[in-house]
Amino acid sequence: MNDIMRFCREIGTKPMNASRPSTLNDLSRRRFLNQSLFLLSSLALPQLARSESAPVTAGGLTQAPRETAQTFADPTWVRDAIRLMWAERKRSGVTPLLHLNPPFNQDLHLYLKHEAKSPTGSLKHRVAWGLVMGGLVNGAIGPKTHLFEATSGNTAIGEAYFATKLGLPYTAVMRPGISELKIKAIKQYGGQVAIAPPGMSPGVYLEQLRQATAEGYNLNQFANTEKVLDYFDADPDRNMNLAAEVYRQLAMEDLPCPDWFVAGAGSGGTATSIARYLRKWADFDGRNCPARLAVVDPEDSVLFDWYQTGNDSLSITTGSRIEGIGSSGPVVFGKTFRLLREGVAQMIKVPDSASLAGMQLVSDLVGFEVGPSTGTNFYGALRLLERMHREGRGGTIVTIICDEGSRYRDKYYNPEWIAQAGLQPEPWKTALSGFWETGQWQAV
Repeated sequence: MNDIMRFCREIGTKPMNASRPSTLNDLSRRRFLNQSLFLLSSLALPQLARSESAPVTAGGLTQAPRETAQTFADPTWVRDAIRLMWAERKRSGVTPLLHLNPPFNQDLHLYLKHEAKSPTGSLKHRVAWGLVMGGLVNGAIGPKTHLFEATSGNTAIGEAYFATKLGLPYTAVMRPGISELKIKAIKQYGGQVAIAPPGMSPGVYLEQLRQATAEGYNLNQFANTEKVLDYFDADPDRNMNLAAEVYRQLAMEDLPCPDWFVAGAGSGGTATSIARYLRKWADFDGRNCPARLAVVDPEDSVLFDWYQTGNDSLSITTGSRIEGIGSSGPVVFGKTFRLLREGVAQMIKVPDSASLAGMQLVSDLVGFEVGPSTGTNFYGALRLLERMHREGRGGTIVTIICDEGSRYRDKYYNPEWIAQAGLQPEPWKTALSGFWETGQWQAV
């Protein structure tokens, strides 16, 4: 009110309630005063509201003390399911570690982690176990959940196996062109297969199917794999980290500290879990094992260029011809892929024909057929062996037999399919075999 009185004095009048006779001049002054007061109030009230407003309160929220409980999944069923998953882990045991010495240098050692010996026949068995267990402990999977995954095959085989053990329906969503033998294996383990329509990615089609299902859950290897594989426990029956398993197996070898791990990247989770283990445990308890990770990338995959440039928007319309590894992009960590760029010491781009040649040579060396991604891994390992030999030093390299070749007899072991795909593994087979025997790398 004092501000208003001051304003009145400044304009030469009194407030409207002042006791003096009304005149025409007074009416004009009052009219002017009313307009001025309106103008003042319109300017002042927002400022007053901001400065004198009541503090924000938790209106509408339940006030303490109160108690409540929610049941998101049958807790008895979930406990039984987790117990069953641990029993499965204990039964599956530790996969073998095969040892090869290149004839040209006995100081070089190549170890092959034989993941094809897992219960469902591939590296992805441990991935599938981790994804299903993760869904259970996070409360996302219950007794009526329908499990989904976008996959090229081996992950789906493992997930179908565990879904059937838990009594849950499972659907693998795939792009066209996946090996019919892989599809057959998924169905044998109790899963269903849905092929994405032309022009639609498996991920988009999966979301359509999931939303049309009452209790659908996307296991999502591309967002979750490295998280569930990072888990490490000193008890081998509880540990799911592949690198930890390898270090335990190497403990009694002549060179127990590997120089390199070589792996492909399908979702990127296994490679990232290896990279993190190598960093975290390199010097634990005086170990002094500074091993590095090399990732191999096939043709028709953006991973090499993404690694080189950091451009996570790179994408191509074609898919990798080497099933199980590579990415058509975009490569966004935590969303579309799980490969940690900072964990990769070297990336090796591998021609598809060289991958098939490597597959054939490994098969000759170990005495059984292996899958094509194993050939890609083997090529990368040979490149590193060649460098170490050229530099005159010994050392150890570890890589992975991802799966056996029986699932690919209709494709990578079929001469007609190889010819139709335009692949020519023969010159590469000659070059790689020659290097293995002599240590001399021949250009193709």
